[in-house]
Amino acid sequence: MLSKMLKMQMLEDEDDLAYAETEKKQRTGSTSDGRPIWMRTLHTTACNWLQLIPQSVNHLKRTVDNIKDPLFRFFEREVKSGAKLLQDIRQDLADVVQVCEGKKKQTNYLRTLISEMVKGILPRSWIRYTIPADVTVIQWVSDFSERIKQLQQISQAASIGGAKELKNIHVCLGGLYVPEAYITATRQYVAQANSWSLEELRLEVTVTNNQNAVLDACSFGITGLTLQGATCNNNKLSLSTSISTELTLTQLRWVKETNAERKANVVTLPVYLNFTRADLIFTVDFEIATKEDSRSFYERGVALLCTE
Repeated sequence: MLSKMLKMQMLEDEDDLAYAETEKKQRTGSTSDGRPIWMRTLHTTACNWLQLIPQSVNHLKRTVDNIKDPLFRFFEREVKSGAKLLQDIRQDLADVVQVCEGKKKQTNYLRTLISEMVKGILPRSWIRYTIPADVTVIQWVSDFSERIKQLQQISQAASIGGAKELKNIHVCLGGLYVPEAYITATRQYVAQANSWSLEELRLEVTVTNNQNAVLDACSFGITGLTLQGATCNNNKLSLSTSISTELTLTQLRWVKETNAERKANVVTLPVYLNFTRADLIFTVDFEIATKEDSRSFYERGVALLCTE
């Protein structure tokens, strides 16, 4: 009787041991590479970002003639800065991939970089232009990719049509690294082309829904602007209950200042870099609808944003 009970106990122990070994094999198979989950996730993320971000940006070709063009000089600086940052970002991501694959040893820089990326924090070494403080690394990568794509379009336009083609490009102002320098460059361009002094120039704004609107010799096309607290119809402002309105195309035109009196139904609006309203880029004058009071626009904080 006792021997039968011992035999049954041995059979049960063998079954338990066989089940344990099978379960262990299944677990081992699922993590056969031996890497922790966070490292595998980081590896996938870095690979995806390398596919999302453009590979390169061609520099603008400088000549004796186009270096005199203020717009060319501005875009040359933008492309150069963007290309350098792009090179650094792609190198960092490639290094992260190699670390995750066990092909590269971690340095202090890479250790800090990986730590920030795993936490979803934007690496400090990547912050080389003004952005909101609470931007995550995922948001930043998406935004950076769009900035580089715009630089690629600018570079391609210059290579095909020459420096003169840079004036006709519709620029996303919020996608530039130094947007206020673009406004200065447009002013210098018009002053140089017409032999006017910078102090004689005044900025006029026209909002249109036609993306193919023709630009004259003194006009420049801006996209991506958002109007907060008001709407613009027939190039006149009206107060609105909606939070914001996207402007399809905004034409900036520099005209020579005259002694004519300022119109009474005009309001001066600030143009901020982003929703934080911490960085003022420039100001613009808008006509307002006859039924509106100009003071109401200031009281409601109506403004334009380059990016939301």
